[in-house]
Amino acid sequence: MYATLLNPRRSLGFTLVEVLVGMAVALIGMVMMFQSMQVWESRKRTTTAGSDAQVSGSIAMFSLERDLKMAGYGFGNATAMNCTVSAYDSTRPAPSTFTFPMVPVLITDGAAGAPDTITVLYGSGTTMSSSQSFNNLSPLPTVSNDGFKRANSRTGLLPGDLMIAADSGNAVCGLFEITGNANADGLTVDHGTGAYLNFANNQNVTAQSALAASALARLQAQFLNNSGSARYNDGTAKGVGSSGALFNLGTFPQLNVWQISNRRFLTVNNRLANPPAPTEVAEGIVNLQAEYGMDANGTGSYQASDWGVVPPSSNWRKLSAIRVALLARSQQYEKTAVTTVAPAWAGGAFTMTNVDGTADTTPGNANDWRHYRYRVYETVIPLRNIVWGMP
Repeated sequence: MYATLLNPRRSLGFTLVEVLVGMAVALIGMVMMFQSMQVWESRKRTTTAGSDAQVSGSIAMFSLERDLKMAGYGFGNATAMNCTVSAYDSTRPAPSTFTFPMVPVLITDGAAGAPDTITVLYGSGTTMSSSQSFNNLSPLPTVSNDGFKRANSRTGLLPGDLMIAADSGNAVCGLFEITGNANADGLTVDHGTGAYLNFANNQNVTAQSALAASALARLQAQFLNNSGSARYNDGTAKGVGSSGALFNLGTFPQLNVWQISNRRFLTVNNRLANPPAPTEVAEGIVNLQAEYGMDANGTGSYQASDWGVVPPSSNWRKLSAIRVALLARSQQYEKTAVTTVAPAWAGGAFTMTNVDGTADTTPGNANDWRHYRYRVYETVIPLRNIVWGMP
């Protein structure tokens, strides 16, 4: 019987060739995995950034549309539309005066395709949204017009409300803060200077009240002025005559300016408040375009010629809709040019610029607009407060 002897030169491990082959296979596998991860991560970033742009665009359009639907509330049937409102605000730098047009929507067209600016005016009155005529000449022709207005009815005109008074010629308007409505004639509302109590009977947020502090603060947040002293009256008639019409804007009227800030934020700012406090509504919005809609031929339908950026001038009561478009941009830079044609809306193609706002020089780098994805949000918004008030 013979014993089988092992070859002492035979190794029980791996040879160098086998190790090298194994390493090569492993490296190939790692390269493939990293490539797959790179593609997956790139697509994930693209998808995530696209989703963010979609959410921002939706929020931006919803907010702007909701504001525009309120345009003209409190004066939508005014024959004095487009008069220049003379206003005063004691918190502003001297002489504390400012002006604005009494129009529901004002579009400031951006130069050379730059983003437009939209200004929306509406009231917040909960008790009266129709106009009231006033006549300070009756019954005494020598009564001063500086501190009060004698309306045909003061129903709904309450201390703390802001109102616009337009004279009988519809050419001069003034903004006044109602400070009292207790005159014995049952018709007169005061807009004097000094301290007064608003209709909630709370002079300011620190006043003694049966309400808890938090509840009182929420209540007073509904007043544009809760200082306890008239803020929008300077003791003058602001050029308004002795007769005309009153338009109640409530306690917290809005003169909202919508615009694009820093080339990527949609912001809104109430110009009636001071100091200015722009609020960022949505990020990633790079352009805003808008047009007036007027049914010029009275057919009840819009033609291409019914849309434009030229204000209606003296025919504001015929304005019935606004067409707006927002351009949202993804924040994800793509290596290839994924947007080869400028995005467009019903009013035409958007004017595209480099990401930093300079003229389009197509450099093919991170500053090139073509290497980003875009979404267009557009809609037509009926101005219901004007439509309902049409003669």
